[in-house]
Amino acid sequence: MTTERVTEDDNPVWVSLALAVVLTTTFFRVLVIVSSPLPLFFDEAQYWTWAQDLAFGYYSKPPMIAWAIAGTTALCGDGEACVRLSAPLFHGGTSMVVFFLARALYDGRTGFWAAVSFALLPGISLSGMIVSTDVYLLFFWALALLAIIRAEATNRWLWWGLFGGALGLGLLSKHAMVFFLLGFIVDSLWRRQDEPLWQRGRFWCAIGLAVVIYFPNLMWNWSLGFPSYLHTGENININGNLINPIKALEFLASQFGVFGPILLACYLGLIGMLLMRRSNGEVLTDRQRQLFSYSLPILVLITVEAFLTRAHANWAATAYVAATVLVAAELIQRNRTNWLKGSLAVHVVAAVVLYNFDLIARTLDVPITPGLDPARRMRGWDHAGDWASDLQREMPDATLLFDDRKVMSALTYYVQPHPFDAVMWNPTGKRNNHFEMVTDIRGSEGEDFLYVIRHDWPERAGSSFAESKLIATFRSRAYSGDVLELSAYLLSDFKGYK
Repeated sequence: MTTERVTEDDNPVWVSLALAVVLTTTFFRVLVIVSSPLPLFFDEAQYWTWAQDLAFGYYSKPPMIAWAIAGTTALCGDGEACVRLSAPLFHGGTSMVVFFLARALYDGRTGFWAAVSFALLPGISLSGMIVSTDVYLLFFWALALLAIIRAEATNRWLWWGLFGGALGLGLLSKHAMVFFLLGFIVDSLWRRQDEPLWQRGRFWCAIGLAVVIYFPNLMWNWSLGFPSYLHTGENININGNLINPIKALEFLASQFGVFGPILLACYLGLIGMLLMRRSNGEVLTDRQRQLFSYSLPILVLITVEAFLTRAHANWAATAYVAATVLVAAELIQRNRTNWLKGSLAVHVVAAVVLYNFDLIARTLDVPITPGLDPARRMRGWDHAGDWASDLQREMPDATLLFDDRKVMSALTYYVQPHPFDAVMWNPTGKRNNHFEMVTDIRGSEGEDFLYVIRHDWPERAGSSFAESKLIATFRSRAYSGDVLELSAYLLSDFKGYK
């Protein structure tokens, strides 16, 4: 096997410094979500409802996020901060894995700069305020990358086992973990190896371990007609016009916000150098090829998806594990650490503004408008929950009914006591979200419902009840204009879908 020797810096100062910065960053993120919690985003509220009924899978996602929320809320309760607590903790863990990854490929100094840079990426600062599947995906992705690099160098069962475990747990976090294999394939084809990893028996043992870990979710999907896979296919949404250059440009522009303007500019510059070296016949090092393999294909793939359909800014997040190490290493080797320091300064300022947005706006007497507020889609749901709680106390025999997943998720969390018996209006019987899959009002003939909706009264629903009556409306006034409006109807004597 022809590969570069994996070097390590035994100086404990670098790991101590990295750990100190990461722990400090994590502490302040926890402090932010505890001291000034925003209302849960409707996806976060839905994940919390999943955590009340632990399973090996859910409609749109694997189970890791529900398991994590169940763990943190068991420790400190169901408040917003406890629902989100695993996010900053896992991001702190990922940052330290990035340290050991960079140290394994380069040295402790590179590990320090890579870990600190990753911990303070704008995308990580935002993600540390909310709980999402990316939190766990990034951790296990970084762990799998570290493990496979150490396994290649040492061929020890410990590292192969860690690789298989991280790969399997990553798949239980988000199905995008499968793109790790894309990086592996590109790496295997690009680097010169006397004995490719796929020819080693231990590699296939690790893959077998990953399959065993992921198998319960596969069986859960199989038993229900593969809802998670179908939902993923719907997210890809290849239909209509397949040429969308504006969306591709919007996605690429969003990556400057995720990775940071300086780091992304440096990474794109390295891509340009890669193309120039190829044309000049120069050879990249194995480490450079390896880090490009686990970052560039992801960015290219998601950009192509944005060009064909659409892509959210976070869909390429896993690329920045390897990209952070690569950029940090290249800048250090070129004595450009000032660029890393400048990047960190920009990211710290961005984080301070993000975490203190309301306070800064009030101090500067700047009106908060929906167009300026990064948390606009979270505003008002807690007050809507109080409003719906009062309605439910007045009509305890009426079951809450919704036809919008977002509304049902948020109010299931914010209505007290939690209406776990709430149901989804679904006359077609199709399963387009979690609540349509697990609730059904068929068989509830003769019962009354409290129907909470965001739109005008659907006339077609009236024929399914003996009587329908508007009883209350809710308008949130977080800004000069309403950002959240709800209407509540009392529906009496369900006669079955008409």
